[in-house]
Amino acid sequence: MSLPVLHVCIATGQNAANLIPLEQYDAREVWILQTPAMRQSAANLEMALRREGRTVLRIDFDDSSPATMTQAATAIAERLDGRHVVLHVTGGTKLMVLALRDGLRYVEAGDGRLEILYADTARQQIDWLGAEARTDAMGDQLDLRQMLLVQGYRIDGDSRHAAAQQRAAARAQVTRDMGDNAARYGRFFSSLAVLASRAAESGQERDLTQHFHYPPGGQSAQLMRLAHDKGLLSWDGEETITFADRAVAQYFAGGWLEEFVLLKLTGGLLKPGRFSSNLRVLSGDRNVPNEIDAMVVHRNRALLIECKTGQQGKAQEAIYKLSQLRQLLGGSVASALYISAQPVSEEARNRANEYHVQVLCGEDIGRFVPWLREWLSR
Repeated sequence: MSLPVLHVCIATGQNAANLIPLEQYDAREVWILQTPAMRQSAANLEMALRREGRTVLRIDFDDSSPATMTQAATAIAERLDGRHVVLHVTGGTKLMVLALRDGLRYVEAGDGRLEILYADTARQQIDWLGAEARTDAMGDQLDLRQMLLVQGYRIDGDSRHAAAQQRAAARAQVTRDMGDNAARYGRFFSSLAVLASRAAESGQERDLTQHFHYPPGGQSAQLMRLAHDKGLLSWDGEETITFADRAVAQYFAGGWLEEFVLLKLTGGLLKPGRFSSNLRVLSGDRNVPNEIDAMVVHRNRALLIECKTGQQGKAQEAIYKLSQLRQLLGGSVASALYISAQPVSEEARNRANEYHVQVLCGEDIGRFVPWLREWLSR
């Protein structure tokens, strides 16, 4: 019985490019070459690869000099006599790749076979080099769990649970009205959020009752009547409102925007297992928690979403945090979207551009689904 094809890859800081072809070609035996600087990255890749029947081996690779790289490549080649080897050259330095290519050519001196592939995530293709050169379309391989694992994180909690879904469904009409008509509400969102925050942060039952400076009118009055009819609050038609409980107050303080995004994500645009909201993840080595309002994975790319109802003074801080999480959780090809119910200042927009974070705010919130469709088509 012939041995399975052996895949040899180099651990890198962008391991999704390693994992994609390994999944696409159903690699059953994988050797991960780890330099001293990439031991943790190799461990992340191994964690993402582990499943029934798959053999994964991590091998130290000394990249301190051309001589040590040549020696390491030769030692690896001696262990592969007679094997069908696929060398992944997506990771590693140019010198490492050259040393491995030259060293592994000894495999073909006997009964072995060597193929070389490069995963081009930007072009969504996998290039095969050698006598039978070809290009394969890159398949949609990675789900949310795999994307996080290969980046060194695991899911600690999210809001896909039934209870959260039921709560969101019960007030979906209110949520959709607020998001779809965000342009019409204007500053009313800020007034409502301030009152809701006071009620949510207080431990006193009496503080569930709050007062506007003036009675809501027009579209805002329609929203208050809808919320009243749904049992979320009581409104006397004038300045006074009473939130049903602290959880409802938290909803109007900002949680509604997260639920708006969740409702749109669950509308059939995405595959199961490719998105989550109110996500809490832990790093594998330090157990440091990170939270993100929503994350989507499509065609091996991640999209991280942060939702804010107002808080103009905190916009730049939130945008900076989102840009950091984009790199940590999604890697170099990930995207980030900042959604705000209130307009974003020019200074904050400039900061978003600097950090490669896209912005939807105010009246643009209703364009979230068209924006998402465009991102999915890229």
